[in-house]
Parts: sequence; structure tokens; C-alpha cells
Amino acid sequence: MFNAIDFARFAIGTAAKAVAKVPAVNTRFHIGDRLNGPWPEGPFLWMHGASLGECKMLLNLAKFLQEDIANMPRILITTQKVEVVEFLKKTLSQAPESRIDVSIAPADTQTTMSLFAKSVKPIALILGENELWPGYLSTMRRLNIKPSVAIVSGRYRASVPGIDFSPVAFASMQTGDDLSRFLNAASKFRIPKTAIGGDWKLLPWVRKNEPLKPVENPTVDVTFLSMHFSEWTSLERMVESSIKRQESVVLIPRRPEEAETFRKALIEEEYTVVDWPLVQKGAISIVSQFGITGDVLSISKTAVVGGSFARGLGVHNFWEPLQAGVATSIGPFTAGQKENAAALVREGVIAQLHTTADYPRRMLPDSKLVGTFLAHERNKIQDSYRQLLEFLRGLPEFQDGNT
Repeated sequence: MFNAIDFARFAIGTAAKAVAKVPAVNTRFHIGDRLNGPWPEGPFLWMHGASLGECKMLLNLAKFLQEDIANMPRILITTQKVEVVEFLKKTLSQAPESRIDVSIAPADTQTTMSLFAKSVKPIALILGENELWPGYLSTMRRLNIKPSVAIVSGRYRASVPGIDFSPVAFASMQTGDDLSRFLNAASKFRIPKTAIGGDWKLLPWVRKNEPLKPVENPTVDVTFLSMHFSEWTSLERMVESSIKRQESVVLIPRRPEEAETFRKALIEEEYTVVDWPLVQKGAISIVSQFGITGDVLSISKTAVVGGSFARGLGVHNFWEPLQAGVATSIGPFTAGQKENAAALVREGVIAQLHTTADYPRRMLPDSKLVGTFLAHERNKIQDSYRQLLEFLRGLPEFQDGNT
């Protein structure tokens, strides 16, 4: 039966085909690749994430699953963003034996999903955080008799009305509120396994099972992490405060293409600007490429997380500096992570700046409190990861050695 969702997917596909005929638009957005591939020949365990943070989490998850499941099929990670595909491919090129592939995500249209399924032959699908595309779910329902979709590190606010959740067999949500909202939306369907599993961006730290260690002898006083240029007004005030105190500052733009925009704006304000990895007192060092965050945080004393100084952006990954042992602050806006952020602020694990006037006198979290809170998160993640392993091992393809 051709329902409203199917009609919308058909209309989107028709429009996308027309737009793909415009060379400049097609080159910029890779619409043809999203509609027609090519995608690798399967079968694969399919993983999908929207952007860099989710896909880094899925890449770590993929590696851990390969360690823990003997008959692990090859893994395909898809994402909506071309630059993330390039980053993941570059990362995986350093480990050619990994049996992990990467490609642009298929557009959610009937024709495209049919082409994708024919090539990839997905035996199961793991969705990172909140990528509940109707066609992805319906495709997995059509291909597999047994529910074969898992949601990990889930965040849930809303989804397309009328979506069919019947292919979902496992849902590990970040918070109790996320889980309650999801189960309410999926109330017509029986989800076999659910869990409050925390944020799986912490998986590498959980696997190491090491105590939190503050950075020793940091050479960076403050790192502004994942900042959007739309946050410039707040950022400039905080940078001014740090430079007046002759602190060393590192700026990591959320979008590498905005690095030059930040550079020009800082130079116009007569700040000294250098390029990472150069760091110096009284200057701002700008990072202009993906994949450097870990290196920066390993020598940072404090971090301020972007996406939280302008409405509508959504606060970015504050777990990354926390697990690196870096004292972490966020701004007044926490869209997308309200429950997690509120709990962390309440427990004294991160500091919240209600205005930029709070920045010079911000209270830096106690590392012992951070360690205690993260230990609790570790337990949630360990338990929900174990449940994911049980779900996958229960699928026929994982039992018969199909690789």
C-alpha cells in the first residue's frame, strides 16, 4: 500500500533526480552518488551515522565488535556528509586489514534503497544516535524476517509520523527521558530489548578501563572546541579575556571550511593568530583539519565546547574533553543534550556559562567528581554493549559463520 511516507519518499526522489542534472549542484552535494552509489558488494553489517561524532563512535564500535564476535561479517559505515566519508577512509587506510568499508549514505527513496540493498545485502543495521529514516527501517523489514535493527547511543525527540518501528530489535538510549519518548512513539510495536545505555562516544575510554587522569603539564590553557562562526560574538569575548591574561588558546572550528573566516575575524581584531601545532602564550592557534581534537586535548588544561553559545545549534561532544581529563565548560544552550548536560552541571562535572561574563571566573570541575560520574557512565555503557552483543549473536548470519 502506497502510504504518505512512501509518497513523500517518491516525491523527494523525483526532485533529487532533477537537481542532480545541474552539474554545479551535483558536484557540490554528490546527489548522484546518494541516489545511485556505487556501493560495495556485500553482505555487510550496515552502520549509519549522521556526522563526524556519530561516525567516530560507530568506527570504534565496529572495531570492538570485530574483537568480540568470532564470525563477524564485513562492516559498512555510511554517513550523510562527504567530508566525513573522506575522513573515515583516510583513517581506515592506515589499517587495510580492518574489513570495514565506508560510503556515502543512500538517499531515502524507493529506487535508491532497492539499489543499495541489492549491492550491500545488509544483514543487520546499527543506527547511531537518531538516524531513523523510514526507508532504512522498511528496507531492513523487507530483507529480514527477524527484526535486525539496533539503535545505539540513542537520542530521541520525534520522528516521522507513522514510521514502522517493527524492524527495531534493540534500542540503547542515552538517557531515561530519551528511552521514554522513544517507547511512547513506538508503543504500537514490541521492541524486544531496550536499555538506558549512556553516550557511546565514551566506548574507547570504557574499553581501556583506566581511571580518569588529568592532563599533566598542559601547554594549552584553553581549547575552544567545535565552535561555529555563528557563535563569534561570544567566542571573541572569551578569547579577549584569555589573551589579556596571556593564555595560550586553541580554536577548533566545527566546520574546517570556517577556519579562514575565524582567522580573518581574529586578525581584524588585532589578535596574534598562528596555525596548529604551533601554540604560544597570548596567541590563538587555529586547527583547520579533521581528526586533531584528541591531540589538542592531550595537552589542554581546560576546554569550552561549542554549539552551546547560539540558539538552535545543539551543544557538541562534551564527553571527549571529559574523558581526556580536561576541565570542561559549556555555554547557556544545550539543545540535543538537555538531559545529559543538566545532569552533568548538577553533579558539578561540567561548568555552564550562562553568559560570557562567567568565563573569567568559571569554576573548574573537581577531577574526583568527574571520575565518579564517568565510572557510573562506564557501567551503563558496558551493560548496554553486552546486550548489543547478545542481539547480534542471536541473528542467524552471526551463528552460521557467514562472512
